[in-house]
Amino acid sequence: MPNFKPLSALFWTSLLLTIISPVAIPSVAKAETPENAPTELKKIIGEIDTAANAQNIESLLKLNSPNFTNSDGLDNKKLSQVLANLWKEYPNLRYTTQLLSWEKDKDKIVAQTETKIQGTSQQKGRTFQMSSTIKSRQTFQDNYLLKQEILTENTEIKSGNKPPEVEVNLPVQVKVGQQFDFEVIIKEPLTNQISVGYALQEKIDSAKYLQPSEFDLEVLQAGGLFKRGQAPSTPENQWLSAILVQGDGMTIVTRRLRIER
Repeated sequence: MPNFKPLSALFWTSLLLTIISPVAIPSVAKAETPENAPTELKKIIGEIDTAANAQNIESLLKLNSPNFTNSDGLDNKKLSQVLANLWKEYPNLRYTTQLLSWEKDKDKIVAQTETKIQGTSQQKGRTFQMSSTIKSRQTFQDNYLLKQEILTENTEIKSGNKPPEVEVNLPVQVKVGQQFDFEVIIKEPLTNQISVGYALQEKIDSAKYLQPSEFDLEVLQAGGLFKRGQAPSTPENQWLSAILVQGDGMTIVTRRLRIER
């Protein structure tokens, strides 16, 4: 079955996707509204979107600090590889970032944003439509992006004349060792046609950005996928992904799950 890259991981740009860390940022003031945001913060957010929409990797990386860190394990070099691969597959991605809040942390600015990403890809004669919504937190210092944390992400890829419409149920975070349910429910009534699908749970790391995962599709006995997962014994971030196929329609979904103490 098709190779699949967990798309949440790939959609870096927009405010250059960010990551959630179990460690809180210390000594920050009360969050401020976007209307009161410093001019330099609004400017760099706009520049990041502009560079991403132009798919200009060089301009985008110039907005990063040389000490840029990403808790998925991406540095500037790995990031450039990820973006080159992503934009080759999705040559018309559009990024729109909204500033939700910001706060001062000594000489740094910490911003929370929501980024919407949309685009299409042509692969083996099929058109894939991707949409993603990502809430993230960025730390800026001296007008450079210093650190990234992804708070939540919701990605769907659809292909075919009638891709399944689905509802996804998954907690945003769980405790280490905790069991949880991952449900991807097909909204339409079942027909006589066979539905197949597969669910995947995997730890997030930088290698997964460049190495696709594989699905072995199984015939679905009910109206969707219903899986019980087990959180590992140590804190980490995971991707929960699922693919569902009905007729010539296909839907792929990805969510991020935080596992904390």
